[in-house]
Amino acid sequence: MSAVNDSSLPVFETAQDIHQHIAQSATLRTNKTCIELLPLLSYVWRAIRELSGDNAYERYIAQHAASYPDTTPLARKDFFLYQQQQKWSGIQRCC
Repeated sequence: MSAVNDSSLPVFETAQDIHQHIAQSATLRTNKTCIELLPLLSYVWRAIRELSGDNAYERYIAQHAASYPDTTPLARKDFFLYQQQQKWSGIQRCC
């Protein structure tokens, strides 16, 4: 196996050099194209969370605040425990 010998590639001596290179690269790439991608990536991330059910607690809090403003909602842990009990307490076989 031969090693790549290219003087245009950055050489890192320490982990701090790597972190500095990453930070500099990130700031250099904040041009118009990257800024325009942020809304698209944000939309995709929200869609993934919606489809996977990852945002269920946030939706519960919003619905609870609108419907029952005078009561306290379940804590996140209690909400997910309740969701798991609802999901797995019924019939657990197909036939």
